[in-house]
This record gives sequence, structure tokens and C-alpha cells, in this order.
Amino acid sequence: MSPETSRRAQARRALEWPVLLWLTLVWVLLWGEFSVGNILAGLVISVAIIRVFPLPPIDFTGRLHPWRIVVLVYAFFRDLVLSSIQVAGIVLRFGYQPVNSVIVVPMRTRSDLALMMTSEIVSLVPGSLLIEVSRKDWTLQIHVIETRDTGDVEAARQRVWDEEERVVRALGNAADIARIEQPPPSLPPGVRRAEHEGGTPT
Repeated sequence: MSPETSRRAQARRALEWPVLLWLTLVWVLLWGEFSVGNILAGLVISVAIIRVFPLPPIDFTGRLHPWRIVVLVYAFFRDLVLSSIQVAGIVLRFGYQPVNSVIVVPMRTRSDLALMMTSEIVSLVPGSLLIEVSRKDWTLQIHVIETRDTGDVEAARQRVWDEEERVVRALGNAADIARIEQPPPSLPPGVRRAEHEGGTPT
């Protein structure tokens, strides 16, 4: 085994631990029960998923930024609570029909790990549902609720960019951090028009 192959194998093994912990957290959040038994069950299921459905190789070329990781975790749970309250308020308004949209969000990161983490976090926050991840175009397609006008659509897109920035600042390298400090890329006029008219972006 060459040194380069050995290095990639070690990096992949090191990367499995964060993925394992993340899958366990997803399991616990889906069940809504922070008990020892539920955490252990999530851990067992996560190990089984990784072994039965191994992830494709993902090179982790970034570095861990402890304070930024704290910010990322705090923001995730904050958004989880606030979005849950918002969705509950919509559900309790009997007869109210929210206006939903499917939006496209072009990403600035070129890190597979950051793209995966951002898409997972977006999916876990109530009120947004990931439809498609395109590594070819580096875009996310997301279904979001309560988008009654152009401002709501742009605010939903900005929330995804904010999440992307927190992920990259927590786990990214200097090059990826420089990318997310640039203005977000623009969308073709046809895509924005489809979003604002309530259609499905293509």
C-alpha cells in the first residue's frame, strides 16, 4: 500500500467517527427521546448503516475549529427550537393554508463533507425538506414553507447560506473559508422566476 493510499484510508477511518456520531444524533432527534437506551440503539443502527452501506471516499482536507463547532451546534439547536415553534403555530391555525416553495440554493463550498453536513442540517430543521443535492452544480434543491413573497424566498435561501458558512468555518480549510466569504452566486433568471411563481425550478 502506497503512502498516499494509506493516508486516505486513515483519513476515511477518522471521518467515520463524526459520521457515526451525526447519524446517532439524527436517530435520537427523530425519536425525540434522549435516553441511554435510545442513544445506544442509535449507535448500533449507525454502525450497521456504515458497514452495510459504506459511504464513498470523502477526503477531509479541512481542520477542526473548536469554537466554531460550538457555534454550529448552538445555532442548530436554536433553529430547531424556533422552527418547531413556527411550524406548530402554522399547524394550530385551523384553515390556514401556508404558501410553500421549492427553491434552488447554489453553494459556495467545494467540500463534499461541508455539502453533506449542510444538507443534513437543513433537512433536520422543521419547515424545510431537502429534495436534491447536486454535486455537479454544487446546488441544493429545498422545499420550504411560509414563502408568501419574494422576501420570504430570499430569506429562506439566506438561512441555507448562513448554515453553509457555519459548517465551513467549523470544519473547512483556508481555501473553502475564503470561498464562503465571497458573495453568494446568482441564479439564472428563469430559476428565480419559477420560484416566485410557485413553480418547480429546473
